[in-house]
Amino acid sequence: MHGKTALISGSSTGIGAAIAIELSSRGANIILNYPFPNLEAECNEVGKKLKTPWIAVCADLATVDGPGKLVEAAVARFGVINILVNNAAVVPHAPTWDTTTKMWDDTYNLNARGTFLLTQAVLPHLPPYKPSSPPSVSGVKGGSRIICIGSGSSRIPQPDLLVYSSTKGALEAMIKVWAKELPPKYGCTVNAIAPGPVNTEAFRKGAGDELEHIMTEFEKDTPCEGSIADPEDIAWAVAWLADDRSKWVNGEYIMVNGGLGMI
Repeated sequence: MHGKTALISGSSTGIGAAIAIELSSRGANIILNYPFPNLEAECNEVGKKLKTPWIAVCADLATVDGPGKLVEAAVARFGVINILVNNAAVVPHAPTWDTTTKMWDDTYNLNARGTFLLTQAVLPHLPPYKPSSPPSVSGVKGGSRIICIGSGSSRIPQPDLLVYSSTKGALEAMIKVWAKELPPKYGCTVNAIAPGPVNTEAFRKGAGDELEHIMTEFEKDTPCEGSIADPEDIAWAVAWLADDRSKWVNGEYIMVNGGLGMI
């Protein structure tokens, strides 16, 4: 990925930070993103771990102008975006009867609308496919990549996750439309990685006092060794989709959960 540029939304911690570190280790320039000024130091700590040129951009993707601001800063620094990873999301927990319209709007504004607006803003800055030489059956090489972070919750929903699960269901529908619509015009592929539970600070905080019990239950139901993924497990799957050699993978929603769910 030497010489390519990757933009990872919501990359000051957790899965997004792991993806940035993985893609940088493969040679990509990195645009980090954090939503609020108080997270600048946290994001810069991720930047210190990168092996390639990088910038960190404060942009709240839950706002209408945040996605455009992020892309504008990325293009001003690197000129082009080869890889977009739509990762920024929030995970509210509430049963249906306690779900508020504010919770609904806040979650959809980031998880669904933010992904749409960021993808839309990136499109003019994606490099197109190049004819392969020597010619191959598929006829092209390279191109750009749009990779969304979905969730196993869209297919294996759990109580208290109505709003979050529905945003990820919307995301799954969006990537299928984009996978048909965007490649002919913009030379990209569009796919998603759908993690199961991942050992991030946000997951541990959300589990609270139930963490040990939850981990035990996941371990019983997961065929692979261990109970939940590390962020690096998700980052590797993203990097595989971002690779030039994955140019024939398009429109996939890939579950990465150790076999916890196989729908």
